[in-house]
Amino acid sequence: MSAPRRFRTTRKFIAPRCTTTAPPDALAAMGRDRRVIRGINETDASYALRLTRWLDDRRRAGNPYMLMQKLAEYTGAGPAFRTVDARGNWFSRAADGTESALLKQENWDWDGSEIGDRWSRFWVVVYPNGLWTDGPTWGSFTWGEPNLTLGTTATPEHVVTLRHIVNDWKYGGTKCVSIIIALDDASFDPTAPDPDGSWGRWAKYSGDTVVESRLNTARFVERV
Repeated sequence: MSAPRRFRTTRKFIAPRCTTTAPPDALAAMGRDRRVIRGINETDASYALRLTRWLDDRRRAGNPYMLMQKLAEYTGAGPAFRTVDARGNWFSRAADGTESALLKQENWDWDGSEIGDRWSRFWVVVYPNGLWTDGPTWGSFTWGEPNLTLGTTATPEHVVTLRHIVNDWKYGGTKCVSIIIALDDASFDPTAPDPDGSWGRWAKYSGDTVVESRLNTARFVERV
């Protein structure tokens, strides 16, 4: 009687995958499990494809380009993005996805503070390019209106989601001081940024007159 054959077996872990064949009502549950936020106007097919990449993307958490990619996936095509930190390290993502960096510029002065123990601060700039535009002003704002925010046409849900994405994908130990919605595409140029050291407060004195501290073509999402 011949000896039994030995069969080699290997164990291979296969991560659960979501495909475009998944029913639409399953995508939301998968997205919650994998912490993948669906884009504002994203199709089922696009969202399902992104859900298959969740683990690869998560390995790059803390990378400024990945943070901006996640913002772009949420907003959809059109907007451009920048991040800048207290040392003047600039990272940019154009509307077409092109990435670039300008490092160690030491040209970002938000409130006149020394870098010191505030090295961990950074800012995110969003150029909406029509996704959001100028919105209700203080005098015309309807308090309690569920779909309005002060200063832009972004909804409260949009603002909350931007905050969530930044917090979820930022580098550990850092703090986003403000998400800036830049309505002027030419503003916040890495070679000549706008803050002049007085932007920690909304207003400042010019002689005996109180004037705005910050650029009036931008809106600021704080307490990120």
